[in-house]
Amino acid sequence: MKYLCILVSMWAAQCAWAGDLKLEVLGSELTGKTVYVAVYSADHAQDFPMREGSARTAKVTAAGDSVELLMPNFANGEYAVSVFADINGNNKLDTNFFGKPTEPIGASRDAKAMFGPPSFADAVFKIGDGVTPMRIQLH
Repeated sequence: MKYLCILVSMWAAQCAWAGDLKLEVLGSELTGKTVYVAVYSADHAQDFPMREGSARTAKVTAAGDSVELLMPNFANGEYAVSVFADINGNNKLDTNFFGKPTEPIGASRDAKAMFGPPSFADAVFKIGDGVTPMRIQLH
């Protein structure tokens, strides 16, 4: 009986933090291109938006000029999303000599890059119970 109570309490704890993120990524000339998504928790804010190893990632091939993606089971908390479209198909974000991206990029809350990548604080949003929608425009 003791083990049953432990299992039930573990299951209930997981159900209490099962929020989903529904992303819509908008851009131009995305058809057939791969869109890469990285979601960073507040615990890894210092890694946003460049270090994918600490992020939950996904990739999807665009069927048109927008992509919809549902990412399930996030703990309640603060997150930031970075996105890029791999236009030339080399599986990485290309940059110029100065480090400025040469492929379309975007971030949650449409956080802008000013003399470097956007900050976690500018892109942060909350995921709670249920579905959290987020629209990101690639630039």
